[in-house]
Amino acid sequence: MSTPRPVSPTALSLRSVSKAFGAVQALRDVSVECRVGEIHALVGENGSGKSTLLGIASGFLALDAGVVEIGGRRLPRASPAAARRLGLGIAYQDYSHVLDLTVAENLYLAVPDGVRPPHRQLASWADATLAPFQLDVDVHATAASLSLAQRQLFEFAKALLTRPKVLLLDEPTTALGPQDVERFHELVLEQARAGVAIVYVSHRLPEVLAVADRLTVLRDGVGQGTHDAADVSEDDIVAMMIGRPLAVAFPERRQPRADADVLLEVSGLCGERFGPVDLLVRKGEVVGIAGAEGNGQVPFLRALAGIERAAGGAACDGTELDISSPIGPLRAGVVLLSGDRRGEALFPVLSVRANATVQVLRRLARLGVVGRSSERDAIGELVRRLRVRMSSAEQPIQSLSGGNQQKVSLMRPFLRGDVKVILADEPTQGVDVGARFDIYEALRAKADEGVALVVKSSDPLELAGLCDRVLVMSRGRIVEEIAADALSERRIVEAIVGSPAARVGGTVA
Repeated sequence: MSTPRPVSPTALSLRSVSKAFGAVQALRDVSVECRVGEIHALVGENGSGKSTLLGIASGFLALDAGVVEIGGRRLPRASPAAARRLGLGIAYQDYSHVLDLTVAENLYLAVPDGVRPPHRQLASWADATLAPFQLDVDVHATAASLSLAQRQLFEFAKALLTRPKVLLLDEPTTALGPQDVERFHELVLEQARAGVAIVYVSHRLPEVLAVADRLTVLRDGVGQGTHDAADVSEDDIVAMMIGRPLAVAFPERRQPRADADVLLEVSGLCGERFGPVDLLVRKGEVVGIAGAEGNGQVPFLRALAGIERAAGGAACDGTELDISSPIGPLRAGVVLLSGDRRGEALFPVLSVRANATVQVLRRLARLGVVGRSSERDAIGELVRRLRVRMSSAEQPIQSLSGGNQQKVSLMRPFLRGDVKVILADEPTQGVDVGARFDIYEALRAKADEGVALVVKSSDPLELAGLCDRVLVMSRGRIVEEIAADALSERRIVEAIVGSPAARVGGTVA
């Protein structure tokens, strides 16, 4: 836990801020102050108003009432450029990269004209710029080729290029493994010691308590007070977030029978950055995949889903699986829940209804025509069961909070009647504590129905609480299996840290 600092001048002040979107009151009379050199956490459930508050502070959203001051000067209007001129920087949760441009070109765009190097020096300037962040990437590679963890660290690096006085970090560690989080926090603390005021938004409460000096809690758009991080516990924060005490727990596990049918069989599967991998997953079993970021976990899942090329064998429910394209696994009942919600899992401009039913339109059609009412009826029970917060099924999904977007993507395997295997990549990434439990219960419910699940997560506590056993990957191979009776957060972290790849930074040779 960070040591308390003497009271410093206020670097960012949000006073009596209110904001409504139509009939929905997103923020009501909220006040937050972040001091020079302070790490100030902002916590709350999805939909509590955190993103709206950051949008107002950064000039992207106009407030209805209240005052925003950056470095003692009032933000005159809703203008990102004006906020930047006053000294505010932001690292976005959904990233601000131009994916088709190189890493160096993205850095070039992120700095003012007067700081940009001559084009002939672009590559060497980019290398020197990224060196302090220990971000091992090729500056000639496109941003699209970076892993989610690399994109997250790259977003942080870009945000610091303008040397901000105030830095907003929106869910900065969602794609990072334990070692990357520790390294990232060292960089954050270094910026705070240099006098940067940091607003840190995160759903990972242990990380909040480890790095923050103070924290402000939001619930349903209303501030629940500002507290010294040293004076509150995780249980205290959760109670303030949801309005009632909540024991941090996972759904009850029903140990799958040892003689249950094998639903997923993988034999000698090899692909880019992983392999060979052998794996058996039985009916009703939840198998976790752990490892330092970049050790082949994601390519392995994507190869099983037919998205990335691979050699070797795989079978679903005793039938050979055609993984040459995504069509084969889908037809066989193998569904991937992508960790890249916005890029791969959702259609942002389409409605909640359309996003939930996109894979089952044939089943809902009558004479080739799908009626909206039949779609709404199909998702109605799931909306209640998953506790999706929305005003209407016709609401664009991009207007929902991250946790509610994740719940909508989770509806698809529930609506399909032929799902046998779910491959879940970071199923609760960027999701608050309340929504996490809803998602855990939904995944466990599918396992209880006999579906096999393979869950890749960078959160060891999540894997320990949700899974029946956990496989640890290093350098693209499974190097250790942790059985149910030995599962714990500490045991998983020890296995990851003890792997050869973790000792050299978590990359695959």
